[in-house]
Amino acid sequence: MNPIYLEVFVVTLGIVMLMVEAFVASTDKRYLAYAGIVGLAAVLVASFFVNPGAIPEHAPYAGFYTADNMAMLFKRFSLVATILVLVMSIDYAPIVERFIPGESKGGGLGEFFALPVLACAGLMWMVSAIDFIAIFVSLELVTISFYVLVAYLRRSHTTLEAGTKYLILGALSTGFIVYGITWIFGVTGQTNLAAIAATLPTLPAASHPALLFGFGLVFIALAFKIGAFPFQFWIPDVYQGAATPIAAFLSVGSKAAGFIVVLRVLQPFLGFAPLAAKIEWILLLTAGATLIYGNLSALPQRLEDEI
Repeated sequence: MNPIYLEVFVVTLGIVMLMVEAFVASTDKRYLAYAGIVGLAAVLVASFFVNPGAIPEHAPYAGFYTADNMAMLFKRFSLVATILVLVMSIDYAPIVERFIPGESKGGGLGEFFALPVLACAGLMWMVSAIDFIAIFVSLELVTISFYVLVAYLRRSHTTLEAGTKYLILGALSTGFIVYGITWIFGVTGQTNLAAIAATLPTLPAASHPALLFGFGLVFIALAFKIGAFPFQFWIPDVYQGAATPIAAFLSVGSKAAGFIVVLRVLQPFLGFAPLAAKIEWILLLTAGATLIYGNLSALPQRLEDEI
């Protein structure tokens, strides 16, 4: 089976759930969550029967999509994480109903169950993306879904504040990654990661500062997505204000996919000797500061009353 069918089925499942929510009158929308759980479980089982070599060599998506072992592992991780989020969302449904104004009981629950499924499709595309354009599009699919989910409890001022902060800072990080991709494309003339790796040794030394600048911009955006220092300042407010299942999804699913994107983006540049040492120092300092600052900041933290 062609591995891209996994994402196609997940997207179809999410759209069907939204359509059922819109056109089927029912006071209890929890059955949509159960349908999502069953559908994602079926995709999870099907992922073990996927043939990574089934991607046609001349397929339109062959240049920006891969299904290697790392991608398949984290596709399954994303599916399991989303299933667990839907299970948590079923228990969280009464709180969602309380904080969402609606004309009928259960209004708004369908979207709350469908959006994680669409975010899961974006996560699955992210871990398979091997082109900057595909990385950007899949990243934005995930981020836009989370913009809505974080601010979903519209009667909670804490949730609205968290959603606003996440939207503003997320838009800022999007600007960084777009500008960084532009610089890298301007220097190499490529957006495919493998093509960039093949082009780097042919570039003149005068282009290396511009290339490092473009990489730095992309890394800043990805550091924001994975919550690395010093771009972690959005995390406390967003996690505090978001619904519990969504905070769990943000802290596990999206960060795992973000790390895979970081690994894929790093490969071409770490293999290029003139820039490898500088990039290794950037990674070392970022990782060390994230570990140290994150733990020290947690020491004075106090538990406060939540919704």
